[in-house]
Amino acid sequence: MSNKKKKIAILGCGWVGNALKEKLESQGHEVNCLCRDVNMDTLVGFYNCDALVIAVPPSDEYLDVIEDVYFSVSLNEAIDTQMILLSSTSFYDEKKIIVEAEELAKIKDENTVILRLAGLMGYDRIAGKYTSGETIKDGPTNYVHRDDVVGVIESVIESKIKNKIFNVVAPIQSTKKVIFRQNSAKFSFDETHFRGETKEVKPHTSEILCDVLGYEFSKKDVKNFWN
Repeated sequence: MSNKKKKIAILGCGWVGNALKEKLESQGHEVNCLCRDVNMDTLVGFYNCDALVIAVPPSDEYLDVIEDVYFSVSLNEAIDTQMILLSSTSFYDEKKIIVEAEELAKIKDENTVILRLAGLMGYDRIAGKYTSGETIKDGPTNYVHRDDVVGVIESVIESKIKNKIFNVVAPIQSTKKVIFRQNSAKFSFDETHFRGETKEVKPHTSEILCDVLGYEFSKKDVKNFWN
């Protein structure tokens, strides 16, 4: 990122948010994790920031949380905060809560950047581990490594991009059967069993993201996520 110090807020310092916080702080930026207490965060000035990343998983309160965040940011009229919503490629499956969250974000701030993330993998998130010994249908993978999610968010903040929607998906995908079997051998857990044939599904692509941001994935091939 650029040498200019930024003030960045992250709502949801979980598996992705915490990694993002550590990376940004290592570059000298001020990073604050927001809590669910909007009044407290407002009191200490966390919403007065250059960029705010919404990285909370969907829940029953998801839309209310998003509403509160945008309202709190809007109180800081002197600051043109860059809003970044971490969404999901399940938007294309018309998952109701994801569609509604994106619509709400755009209503609240049309300049919001929406990042539709593929299935998050890497490190201790090992594809195939949680279906060990089970029988499931095969199908194409739709994964992205956490390092690239962090890298893309960094790039979005650095470029000050606004009013964009990007897919964040590793360029080279595979099938569940191939990846799960590879990982069961590598990490010594029971294989997942498969039934049925892989459907031909048009994969999601990050081409627009790469073109606009000039971003190059560090983990391009899902086969190499756990090397």
